[in-house]
Amino acid sequence: MPSSYRKSTDDHEVIYRSDTDGPLPSGAQLKNNMRYLYFKKVAQGGKCDIQSCRDLHLGRVVCYKTLRREFADDPEQRKHFLREARVTAMLQHPNTAPVYEVGADSKGRYYFTMKLVSGMTLHEVLVGLSRGDEELTEAWDLQRLIDVVIRVGQVLSYAHVHGVVHCDVKPENIVIGSYGEVLLLDWGMAHLRDRHEDETAELVTLEDFNALCSKPSHAGTPQYMSPEQIAGVGIDHRTDIYSLGAILFEVLTGERLAWGDTLDEMLQNKIKTAPPPPSVIAPNRTIPVTLESVCLRCIRRDPEERMQTTLEVIHELLYWLHVDAHHRPIC
Repeated sequence: MPSSYRKSTDDHEVIYRSDTDGPLPSGAQLKNNMRYLYFKKVAQGGKCDIQSCRDLHLGRVVCYKTLRREFADDPEQRKHFLREARVTAMLQHPNTAPVYEVGADSKGRYYFTMKLVSGMTLHEVLVGLSRGDEELTEAWDLQRLIDVVIRVGQVLSYAHVHGVVHCDVKPENIVIGSYGEVLLLDWGMAHLRDRHEDETAELVTLEDFNALCSKPSHAGTPQYMSPEQIAGVGIDHRTDIYSLGAILFEVLTGERLAWGDTLDEMLQNKIKTAPPPPSVIAPNRTIPVTLESVCLRCIRRDPEERMQTTLEVIHELLYWLHVDAHHRPIC
């Protein structure tokens, strides 16, 4: 047996805030910038700059993520940046991106490096399909889209077992790589319990939630937020189940789960009124009854009335994919 091989010892150990939010060790700062060179901008997301660069130590191109200059010295932003890096690194799952290194450059600016994935976001796929892009329409049938939803559900189920709630599940954070890999990114909003909290306690306080969601970077994606998240009453893993259902709603209808003429009206509607069935929103589409049922049970306003685990969602979607979709089992 190779020395690098070992059987899994993952006993579903809970990840706590104290594991992710502490400062970097004093020796983590680079004394020069000669390891990473040849930077190219990839994207600017939220409060971060995302670049590709060459890691000269390992001879490969990686993704290099840093806080934007205006947020680089903000203690709260630094804490959440480190949380994203560490949670992503600790959740070693096929549907998370491997993290290679976290540290500070010679100017004290935090960074972490991770796998650079070439591909499209699920958001780009759904937008292309809604516009009638012929190439995407040919490549992306309903079965393939449901497979992506299942794989996102699998990494969420894994995270929930470890006490981690993503809190920002949306198509923009789901990347489909050129080799077919599906990655759920951006764990910077993730919530974890404090070590002293009972496991049945709320995973986020009202103050903590309001402090995060008052930031402009989250104003554009309330369509995927659960009613309790919008109301700021505390969340648990069922918030991610709602978000997964909102993505399924968009897959089935081509429309985001939002209704109302203004942002405030839309938010109030999500809190106070039941969401419409996908078949009502998209009457010209043939929407499988099973998928509509799963979707509606994920996006119930009351968390107690939703499907209670991501594993339940996965099982029902897998049944549809392997049985109902083809009217016979796939061998």
